[in-house]
Formats: sequence, C-alpha cells, structure tokens
Amino acid sequence: MRLDPPRLAVYLGLAMALQSASAEAIVVARVTRRGYILTDDVGDYGDTIPTSNTRATAQFIAEATAALGEVEGFHEGRFLAAMQIPSSNDPLAFYLPIRNDVRGIGQRSSVDGRNEVFDTNSFFGSAFPLDGFVYLNSYRFYTDPRSVIFGRFLICTQEFGHRYGANLAVPAFPTGRDAGAPDVLTDAAVDDAAVTDAAVTDATVTDAAVTDAAVTDAASDASTGPAALTRDALLGRGNSVNGMVVNRSHWSYFLNSGGSPMEGNNWNEFAPGQFRTDRPTFRFSPYDLYSMGLIPPSEVPDTFLIAEPQNVPRNISRDSAPEYYNRVVTIRGRRVDLSIDDIVRANGPRNPAYPSASRDLDVVWVLLAAPEDVNDELAAEFDEAVDSCAMGYAFATAERGRLVTTVPGSDAGEAPLDDAGFVPSDASVRDVPFNPDVPTIPPPDGMSMPGSDAGGDVPAVSPAVRAEGGCACSATGASQSSAAPWGLCAVAVAVFCRRARRRVMNARDR
Repeated sequence: MRLDPPRLAVYLGLAMALQSASAEAIVVARVTRRGYILTDDVGDYGDTIPTSNTRATAQFIAEATAALGEVEGFHEGRFLAAMQIPSSNDPLAFYLPIRNDVRGIGQRSSVDGRNEVFDTNSFFGSAFPLDGFVYLNSYRFYTDPRSVIFGRFLICTQEFGHRYGANLAVPAFPTGRDAGAPDVLTDAAVDDAAVTDAAVTDATVTDAAVTDAAVTDAASDASTGPAALTRDALLGRGNSVNGMVVNRSHWSYFLNSGGSPMEGNNWNEFAPGQFRTDRPTFRFSPYDLYSMGLIPPSEVPDTFLIAEPQNVPRNISRDSAPEYYNRVVTIRGRRVDLSIDDIVRANGPRNPAYPSASRDLDVVWVLLAAPEDVNDELAAEFDEAVDSCAMGYAFATAERGRLVTTVPGSDAGEAPLDDAGFVPSDASVRDVPFNPDVPTIPPPDGMSMPGSDAGGDVPAVSPAVRAEGGCACSATGASQSSAAPWGLCAVAVAVFCRRARRRVMNARDR
C-alpha cells in the first residue's frame, strides 16, 4: 500500500503510541545543583540526544518535559537546554524555536512563515510551555580545557542568542545615507524565501560558496543611484537545501557586527571603500542587544554593510563563517550605513520594548547519560558546564542578561542555589581568561575534541564545522511540508498515551 507523506506520518505516530504504551524511556535519575540528569531506562535514546530529524527531537522534548514535570518542586523554565556525554559533529549544536511573543525582531514561525507570533508547544507535546529547545552537545565543550573557550564564548552564546536573533530585515535604501538613494518604505512582511525553515539534518557543515543575492553585484550607476538591498541583506549563514540557502539566521559575513557570537565580522574601514577585519569581540552587537530587549533604540549606534564586495578571498560569500582566527581579510566595496531607524522602519518597533522586556532567560538544564555513568563526579562536571555557559552568556551581553535556573534542591538536600547565572565572587566574568591575541576556538589545522570516554579524544572536528562556529541552529526546524503538522500531532498522540500510562502506574503504586 502506497502512503502519501501526511498519512505515513500519522501511521508512524500511531506506531510510536502503541510502542510507548509498553515502556517508559526517560526518567530523572538525579537532581544536581544546577539541573537534572536524565537516563533512558528502555534504550530508545541511549546516551545520545536525537537530532537527526524533527520528529525524533520532538519525541525527546515531550518525554523529557513529562519526566521533569513529575519531580517534586520542579521549577518550569521557558527553555530546555540539553547536553550529553559523547560529542558529535552532525549537528554540532542548534536552537529550535517553539514559541515567540515578541514583535519587531524578524522572527517567524517554522510552521507558517507568515506568523511573527506563534506557539507550537502543542505540536511538540511539551509538558510545560517552552520558548525553545537548545541542543548543546557534549558537556565537555564547556569544561574541557581544550575546548572550553570555544564552547563558552561561541556555542552556548550563539545558541541562546538565537532566541531573539539574528533575523532583522533592512529597507532597500537605508535612510538617506547613500547619496542619491531614495527613501523608500518597503513592506514589513519578510519574503517567504528568507524565512523558510526546511528540515535539514545539518546546516553547520555546509560551507559552499553561494550566490550573493543580498548584496547586488551590479556597480552603482550614476543615473539610477546605488543598487537596492534585498530585505535579508544583513543576514548570512542558514540551512542549505538543494544548493540554495534558506532560513538565514546569522549576520552576513559583510556586516560590521563587531565580531558578535551571531557572526558577521569586526570590520574596519581604513580608507574610503577599503575594509579590513579586526579581532572579534565575542560580545553581542548593539543590534543583538536591541533584539534581545536589553538596550533601548537610543543606545544602538550606526553600523554598516559592505555592498558589492570586491577582491574577496576564494570561497568567501555572505554565508561564510567570520574571521574567528588570526587571519586578516582585506576587501573593497561600497559602504552602506545603517541606523536603528532603518531597522525599526523595516521590522517595526520591538514589542515589548526595553525596559519592559525580560532581562533573563529561564532555563531548565538537562544532561542525558547512561544509567551506569551517573555519579557524583558527573553531577559536579555537569554543574560546572552550566556555570561555564552562564559565564559566556553574561560576558557576551556585558552582564545585561543572564541564563537563570532553579532546582528543587542540591544533591545533599540543601536549599537551591541562586541560579545558573550566579558567578562566585572570586570568578567574575570579568576575570575569565580571554586573550584576544590568540585564537579562541580550535585552529584551522585541527584540534582534538572531548570524546565519549573520560579523558579520550575523537578525531578533530572537520574544517567546515570548525569554521561555522559550532552551530547548526534551527537545523531540525519543522518542515514547511503538509506532513509536518500531521507528524507532530502524531507525536502528541504518542505522548498522550505515554502520560496516561504513567498516571495509571502512579495510581497503582500509591
């Protein structure tokens, strides 16, 4: 019998429901000082979080949140941040948007790209409302001396940064800053091609040179004025589908972002029309902070985009990773100045605006592990990884924002600690070793990454993964196809059956 995709998704979901009725998978094995260690007592996941497709990730989210909800005194959070013990490159890390209630930042639903405000928690079957799911890979990226700077200042900061950015549109002609450029107001609706969130296995490792559709290569003509920008001209790397880049969610290589975790470069115009990359700051740019609601529009300085770039190194395009290493790139191009007024004109004002916007991100941290690996040492290292991520985020926001969590109690039964953003007085984020004069992520010629065994290594991360800064971002976003809602609803059916069985078992135990 031939099944069309929606019907096939339903049958798969029903099969999951029947299978789930026979056994529970995820349980909370331990509550640590910062989060929860989960184990898979059935074997569906082992010690690896499923990230190959949206359906598998949705099932994990549903089961993990259901298990967490049964912990006495559990504190709900708006983000589920998940780590594991082994490391993997495919994907390295990503953020999966589930809910958005903020207007004016360019974010769109992965199910329907026309919607700026959306909530797909029912599709994912989460036991409590989530804004997003953050896959952070191995906890050792945030504790191992060989990779801690890479994990702390790039992976963790970028993935949490994706909650609000980078998605901003730009007018075709930024306000009067190009001589002879008309002040044209364009439709604030983002073009569908810029927001499509096709389900792709790995957006991180794709580093192919693509056509630069955002910055027109045509030279300015004296009779017509400068060429118009496309609405997504500020954006760069996204997911690659059939040779085309969609769901752009990082700053363009040619945008002066100051060297933000959200990519772009720290460009210096050392002569008219000539630009050179400086060392990145690894701080969120003012445009990032504005999108996050951490600063008002009045505190956002002007920046610029390099249009019609020339003398660009081979295989460099708007979608390329930033110059995170010691390499200095010099190019020529047309400087297009941008102001916060341009951003507001293209996207609308941020709502809620600063200072009404939330300053902190409420996070539930989990670590998936094999039952035999759960011990005091693992709990301590997991807590260290959480604190490391929180340090990186506080540094990137200049301590304007924090990653916050609370748990029912520590392993020893003491009162809960403050939150994941708490940094001991003798380890302030200002004192974190951070030397801009040396590479701060694995060098291009390779580096050993933490492996699945204590003290072990795995082969060096591939150059494409290293170059991308450790982010697959929304690589597992829901597909635009008609099968997506059916498949997610089928997952919800499976979760309902699982929860019903849990209630029956709990009643029997009492």
